[in-house]
Amino acid sequence: MKRKTLFVLILAFGLLIAWILIITDEQVRDKLGPTLYIIGFAITGAMLLLLAGYVWDQALVKTLRSIHSTTDSIKIESQPMGADEESDSDEIIGLARKIERMARSLQQVEASYKGIVEDQPDLICRYKNDGKITFVNGAYARAVNRKRNEVVGEDFPYFAPGAAIADEPYTFESEMTFNDGRRLWIRWTQRAIKDDERTTMEYQAVGHDITERKEAEAALLRAKEAAEAADRAKSEFLAIVSHELRTPINAIVGFSKMLGSTTLTLDQREQVEMINSSGLALEKIIADILNLSKLESGKVDIEHAPFPIRSCVQDICAFYAPKARSVALALDSKVDSSVPEIVNSDEGRIRQILNNLIGNALKFTERGGVSVEVSCARGEPIEPGSHRRVARLFFAIKDSGIGIPPEKLDGLFQPFSQVDTSSTRRRGGTGLGLIISKRLCDLMGGSISVESRVGEGSTFRFSILTDFEEA
Repeated sequence: MKRKTLFVLILAFGLLIAWILIITDEQVRDKLGPTLYIIGFAITGAMLLLLAGYVWDQALVKTLRSIHSTTDSIKIESQPMGADEESDSDEIIGLARKIERMARSLQQVEASYKGIVEDQPDLICRYKNDGKITFVNGAYARAVNRKRNEVVGEDFPYFAPGAAIADEPYTFESEMTFNDGRRLWIRWTQRAIKDDERTTMEYQAVGHDITERKEAEAALLRAKEAAEAADRAKSEFLAIVSHELRTPINAIVGFSKMLGSTTLTLDQREQVEMINSSGLALEKIIADILNLSKLESGKVDIEHAPFPIRSCVQDICAFYAPKARSVALALDSKVDSSVPEIVNSDEGRIRQILNNLIGNALKFTERGGVSVEVSCARGEPIEPGSHRRVARLFFAIKDSGIGIPPEKLDGLFQPFSQVDTSSTRRRGGTGLGLIISKRLCDLMGGSISVESRVGEGSTFRFSILTDFEEA
């Protein structure tokens, strides 16, 4: 370029000197006459054309250099470019070689991209804004059992005319029926392909076969339904058996009471009492099994009726008072002043929980006593301006019994869980009382927990959600 610039400047300078010499020499002017103007215009035009060509050439060189800088910023995986560039004396030839190398590199990238797409087992396709397919990979063509050129140009099966597709990818699942009769579940992921100006050029859809997952989910659902049916059958069986067993047990208990009222020897009376206590224990076991079955099947309804909570606690303690006195244990109760006189809840279920916990406390306590404490946390009115307020009742049953080992605490509220599982255990029971109490607390919006130390006693705490009238 430097040689070209020097040549243009010398030529322009020569034309300028020639024109100056002509117009300054009078003899030449007189000799040329009118031809002088023609020669002047010709020289001036030549100079202007030369300068215009030089300016155009400089602009072209600037453009070529800009293209060179752009191509230099692109990494081309090819042979080293330094030697070629040094031998390229002409800008256009050098640029042409760079473009050629870029084309070869783009062909390599395209071949690599196609190889990656073709190796994918997923269905891949692209379609335009009108839903017409522009590209499908081999997996898509094999899935529909057609050639690619037959698929290209058709509508994408899940294209919705006029439906806007968001910038972010979105997914959906659909069941596809293919030409050979196969039915597969496909999970589609669609995204918009945009240019540098964020204008949507076309859309890409990738379909992943999730038929196995769907079949596993269906099998799991069938297994769940079968398990629920078996559970319902078990519950119905337990209800029927419990009902059938109660009739002879009631007869045993009733006739043992009648027999106890007759004249008997001391040994006979002791044997009759054993029959009566065994019948009552068996009746309680059947009742516990039936209650647990109802709770597991969801057939237990929680009532919501007003009752005096203080009288409820006092009645239960009065019921167990003779048993406590017979084994020299203290049994007392304390109801906090914050507890309302009348609350709305299920009195029968609260009595059932207290019976289970107080009975267990007396069973596992040999000296000391058992105490029942009730407190309350009052909440906000149920409705603005209403006198009904929410309240949560807290119960604590404390004993000074044998306590529970730490390794037994985690499984304490499981069915048939017992602290003493040895063959020589002195304390009976089915181990269903605590799990029944836990399920009832859950149904009444509460919870149950235990704190215990071996040899120091245990404290069972439970809460229920209720409401009351401030008046």
